[in-house]
Amino acid sequence: MKLIQFSFKCSRQVPFYAQLCNDYLANEPYEITIGFVKNRYIIEAVGEQAQLEALADKIAHDFLLSIWLLETKVEEISHREGSVVPQVNTSHQLPFCQHCEPLLGDNQSPQFGELSLPCACCHGEKRLPATVSFNQVKAWADDVISNGSVIFTLTNEQGKHQLFQLSTSPVSTSSQKRPQVLVCNPNTVPMHFITPSAHVLALSSLEKPRVTVQPKAQHQQLHAPLYDLCFSYNRVLTVLTEVLRQQGIDYVYLDTNHWQPLITWIENGWSQIDSDPEVSLPVSIKALEPLHDQACINGLNAYWHKRRIHFDHQPKHANDVPANALPICALHGGNIESGNGRNTTVIYFGRYAAGEIVSQDKFTRTDSFLVLPSLPHTGHDIIRAMTDGEQATILAKFKDAQPESYQALSQIDISQCYNQLTGLFAVAATILGLSTSSTNSIQYLNDALIAKALQNSGQKGHRVDYSLDMIDGKRTIEWAKTLGSLMSFRLVVDESELDKLAFGIMDSLADYIANWIERIDETTGVKAVVLAGSDFANEVLTERLSLRVGKNFNITVNRQLELDGSNLSAGALYLKMRRRQ
Repeated sequence: MKLIQFSFKCSRQVPFYAQLCNDYLANEPYEITIGFVKNRYIIEAVGEQAQLEALADKIAHDFLLSIWLLETKVEEISHREGSVVPQVNTSHQLPFCQHCEPLLGDNQSPQFGELSLPCACCHGEKRLPATVSFNQVKAWADDVISNGSVIFTLTNEQGKHQLFQLSTSPVSTSSQKRPQVLVCNPNTVPMHFITPSAHVLALSSLEKPRVTVQPKAQHQQLHAPLYDLCFSYNRVLTVLTEVLRQQGIDYVYLDTNHWQPLITWIENGWSQIDSDPEVSLPVSIKALEPLHDQACINGLNAYWHKRRIHFDHQPKHANDVPANALPICALHGGNIESGNGRNTTVIYFGRYAAGEIVSQDKFTRTDSFLVLPSLPHTGHDIIRAMTDGEQATILAKFKDAQPESYQALSQIDISQCYNQLTGLFAVAATILGLSTSSTNSIQYLNDALIAKALQNSGQKGHRVDYSLDMIDGKRTIEWAKTLGSLMSFRLVVDESELDKLAFGIMDSLADYIANWIERIDETTGVKAVVLAGSDFANEVLTERLSLRVGKNFNITVNRQLELDGSNLSAGALYLKMRRRQ
């Protein structure tokens, strides 16, 4: 008889794993103990060799891959860590699992299309949209096949309406967001997209997230620089995409108000960028007692209860802290998991506040080292400012040599992100000639710059200037000099080397940041650097930061929280400032 422990170490709680632990505790004939210890889900059992091997096979089949899974281990132990107390936080949203998906989602199965098929493991039938039949799904598929698109509405168990538009051609959206693609035939993904192995595994994980990928070079239909890709994530889409796959359709464009979480690869692991609190609330997390009982930012409310931070949705609640305090909130949110608290620095490049680098000393006093520059809101004003400054000569040469790029620059509007990294990178993309139309969105221009940088086969790029400047007593980047540097390169760099220049824009910024953090370390001390903000969805910039900054400093990301969402609300609970009443 042996005592064996099966453990699943995760970067955040996985409610489906917690439910499986409870199922094994309740149903297996062994002396089972379970637990969630040091971020590990554990199942412990005593038995003979053959019995334990059979149990191991069953566990391997049941515990689907999660994007939050870091390590699995099976080992003989001398004493138990678990108990017979059921796990909490088992409320998951999975509509199907490895038991029921092959039955209802495979056209070779006799039960194909049985949307309400009961499942004793995931109970996905309870999350089935009301009044949808197999015949209705086939009719929607026929619309896609015959007319090229279909629009339909699903009503979830909470009574909320989820609108879906599926199309074989790009979907026009007023938001001008990155194109979304729903995969119908997973086997053909490598034919259409460049998908690193980690991204392929994530697509197949139990969370079915969205990942950002490039299309294959010279693809006949995929012309956008980047796409958000996902597999089917509810029973209706699973059956619908299978019907379309049978008809030779590999993927469809998707527009919906029910987005799956978007994730990004940072420091050898996945992080969630943000979420829709109307669709899914973050799982509660353990934390030290904060300074405030409650804090609401952008409709996501964090509150303290029984040694945990919980979340709820309060869409009409005004933000409890001003925008200029959000980077400090991100710092505190990043420190909740690591417990650093002192001598940490946050790099916040996100959508809700000006980009900023904030440090915290050993007395937990915060100080802003750098704020991203506030560019003029329009290209016309950018050109006028450069004409009146030291960059006038290079601007004139750029105008003569690259008239199309100069014209595109004059038409750009960055009024919604003038003090954020996306605004600066959108202008950079335009200077590089990556703008294809005066209607290009900021998202498109950033994607075009990232895609061009991804095409760089080497690890070196041109050295772009990010010199520091002091404006109104705040340290910032001398943006006109940066843009002048880019224009200089554009005059001498061959078109075939634009990928190297795009890469250099991000690699140079990462190198400058590494030097700046060394300066902070000399004055206040830096034990860890927290990355926060939606702009870290840019995996080129993130990778370069990991290499440049990570060479001398520990980089931390609170994977229990989002990069630009729950981390702000949770961090605001620890903010040392008087709150709005």
